Amino acid sequence: MFAHQEKKLVDYNKALLEAGLVDGRKTLTRHNTKRWDRRNPSKIIGVVMHQSLDNYGTASGIAKYHAGPNHISDLGLPGLSYTVFGEKDGTLILANDVEAMTYSQGTRSLPGDENELYLAICFGGNFPGPGYNGPQEPTDAQLSSAVAFWDIVQEIWGFTNNQLFGHYEFGKPSCPGYALSGIIESINANQDWKDGKFDLSRISGKQEALSELGYYYYEIDGEWGYQSRYALTKFQREYGLVDDGVWGKKTALAILKAL
Repeated sequence: MFAHQEKKLVDYNKALLEAGLVDGRKTLTRHNTKRWDRRNPSKIIGVVMHQSLDNYGTASGIAKYHAGPNHISDLGLPGLSYTVFGEKDGTLILANDVEAMTYSQGTRSLPGDENELYLAICFGGNFPGPGYNGPQEPTDAQLSSAVAFWDIVQEIWGFTNNQLFGHYEFGKPSCPGYALSGIIESINANQDWKDGKFDLSRISGKQEALSELGYYYYEIDGEWGYQSRYALTKFQREYGLVDDGVWGKKTALAILKAL
């Protein structure tokens, strides 16, 4: 069960702004008539990080695109389809009320409505990830702001480190890209993923677990190279997971269950 505190703060939007986010709710482009469905922010159980997958990567540009005809809706969305946007200079923009249920992520493999239960933050840019050769990398300011944002929401919602996700855990392997996924996984690694025999927070432990399960036949060298990724994708395929070679939380939990 994910930890969250009921009504820890009366105004979650105010708390985010007081923590340093810039208010873009009245300045970013909106649809003339459409509005987001609403949700209870005290019920949010985690954060999902995304990338915009475009070279310009600005909140104003993505908001205009989302409010007009776009890849999700020919008629446009109510506005920028994330709660928070991370600009290239590190600025974090509150694009929508936390209560707004933006169309950000979802997968049939999980129960419930992921757009209702998770807060989405998008970082502007076109970053490489599994199966996608984006030409850019997140700026140092963006990487720092990603960590800072996680610290902020942990303080507000009382989240633990296994409540931070990437879009790749909801069916989009390339999002938010290798660099941001590395931050997510390093934060997740602070959790206790040990099963009493294998320490899955270490690469050598991952290799040992995959070897025990019959997927990894090579030297336990503590380096996550193509042989380790191949073994993991084989496991993922056989267990009905997204075979992206990324050691996410769903993969880790499936490994623990299989051992």
